[in-house]
Amino acid sequence: MDNYYKPKHEAPKDSDGNPDLEHVEALDVEQFSKDMADLAMGKSVSLPIFDFKQGKRVAGPSVKLEKDSPILIEGIHALNERLTELIPSHQKFNIFISPNTQLHIDDHNPISLTDLRLIRRMVRDQKYRNTPVTMTLDMWSSVRRGEFKWIYPHQETANFVYNSELSYELLVLNKIALPHLNAVPRDDKHFIVANRLVKFLKYFNEIDATLIPSNSILLEFIGGSPFHD
Repeated sequence: MDNYYKPKHEAPKDSDGNPDLEHVEALDVEQFSKDMADLAMGKSVSLPIFDFKQGKRVAGPSVKLEKDSPILIEGIHALNERLTELIPSHQKFNIFISPNTQLHIDDHNPISLTDLRLIRRMVRDQKYRNTPVTMTLDMWSSVRRGEFKWIYPHQETANFVYNSELSYELLVLNKIALPHLNAVPRDDKHFIVANRLVKFLKYFNEIDATLIPSNSILLEFIGGSPFHD
């Protein structure tokens, strides 16, 4: 779905007057819905690619599905019926994917799922979107607001819920995230959060990323996935 982002200046504004990239209207909803319906009907569709470095959509491949081929739709608004309203409900199977862990640092401190997801996002933004951790932190409050407004209300429509947490992932993410978090200046407004995450990540030893299975979802964040690279 990210390939259907509108240019940032066309996105709706949040309460602070900044582009709200979590808003469903930050996507070209009409074009996405039409393209998915055309694919389902066996038509040839020219799919866009969003170039995050240029901040705009560019031409992508022309795709035509074989008979009875499934369409896999991935994105934070994937469960929102508006995006696929032209496709009958009985032809859709909804899957909600989110990390859920029972791990604790000690008897009184469970690992925060919000921190885990923030660290995942920092690493991904650095790798694929040329975005420093301070910019990810700038956007994080908007991301959290968007979750409660645009994601959680639709999760109850899921046919299946998948736990994407991996018990070893912080042993890999720490090696990548720590240098960037340590580089946040003391006078930066995000230093306190960055410093807290540094202390948190130091609880974990490092493991070699080559030990990660080739089909691990973690590779979507750190790179090297056969489904992405």
